[in-house]
Amino acid sequence: MLILTVPAALVAAALGVLATQKSEWAIIAAAAVLVVGIVVYDPMVIVALAVPATLILMRVNGVLSVSDLVLAAATAVAVVMIRPRGLSSMQSLLWAGAAYSGASIPTLILNVYSENVIEWAHELVLVMGSMVVGFAIGRQGRTRFAIGSYIVACLVIAVWAIGKFVIVFALTGAAEEVYLPHLHKNTIGGMLSAAIVIVYARPPWLRLSPAALYWGTLIVLAGGVAASQSRQGMIAAVAGLVIISLRPRPETGRRPVLIWVTALPVLVFAFSMLETQLESGNQFNSAYQRLTWYQESVDIWLTSPIFGVGLRWWYTSRFGEGFQPPNAELEVLTSVGVVGLIAFLALFVVAIVALWRLDPAYGTVGAAVVVTRLAQAQLDLYWVAGQASLLWIVTGITFGALYRDKGLPRGPQATAFGRPLTAVGGSHLNRREEAP
Repeated sequence: MLILTVPAALVAAALGVLATQKSEWAIIAAAAVLVVGIVVYDPMVIVALAVPATLILMRVNGVLSVSDLVLAAATAVAVVMIRPRGLSSMQSLLWAGAAYSGASIPTLILNVYSENVIEWAHELVLVMGSMVVGFAIGRQGRTRFAIGSYIVACLVIAVWAIGKFVIVFALTGAAEEVYLPHLHKNTIGGMLSAAIVIVYARPPWLRLSPAALYWGTLIVLAGGVAASQSRQGMIAAVAGLVIISLRPRPETGRRPVLIWVTALPVLVFAFSMLETQLESGNQFNSAYQRLTWYQESVDIWLTSPIFGVGLRWWYTSRFGEGFQPPNAELEVLTSVGVVGLIAFLALFVVAIVALWRLDPAYGTVGAAVVVTRLAQAQLDLYWVAGQASLLWIVTGITFGALYRDKGLPRGPQATAFGRPLTAVGGSHLNRREEAP
């Protein structure tokens, strides 16, 4: 007992001193102690918390966001826990992620500045680390907790956004876009659109019942996107739901048709908002600003078309007033050039094909989330902390959950929705007789 008491007293004393000198460091130190305690008790808690942490974009000392720090810690724990067992099932995605990181190396050599190297490591964790974290979550059976926490947090954000919209409208009569602390309206739309797609896909590891809970969750999330008035979020949600509707639901054998009823009015509303901005003649609204940034992005890319001008080049003063291109391809093209863009697009192609070849009960939701994020990034920033990691975490989860479920004992639990699980290419998976 004394062995535990003395260190605990020393830690408490140190925190007390920090609290009187620098309160912000005391908070960070206390959080670190909490993390260590959680890791000692159950390391997978940190890994699972990486999913809801994608919603926390607040920066620590202006460098990394909270979601980045949690993802880094989760990656370290996941790498130690999962070892190589089962990772071969998503080997093609890991190679594609590594290829993109490798294609980005020339720009590190040609453009020497600290932000370039830091961002390279950051993106490596956002892609490769997220895949490993997701696989660990799925394989260890923590998917329901991890994704469930994300959905619950998104519901809180949606209710908050709806409430703020209603209050402002009641007081002023103006249907204004909703911004929340540390959350831009497009960030809200991106977060909630991913949640909508996950819930609508009804993956076997996220059961929302009764039906009232399922539909109520979808309605609240959709209301949050509408309140934010994020065009990108609306278009992204439609894109992901269309992917889901292309395949019959494993539990019913029928294709969902709701999206075909709702897609047209949602798209009409989104594009009418865009048309209104373009017709306003206001050169400083978001639509005209994007057109300006697109042209400036092309001009910047042409200064180094093959290997790009460097990651996070907008943090430097080389091109005047910095801006992050609001389009995934232009953002990558300016940063790592044509070589990097080819590898970036190949990463998405490999991911979608690999996920589409999985058992639909697992792969469909992964493919839909990947498409959702890519669709949003056509009109918005791509490399944004948690939003750039969530799609790869979900991708890893689908492979990890399938790997775990194929090892369940024969019987009702050994199948998804009562039918045999199938692996890549549709072949039946071999199932072990013993429990995992």
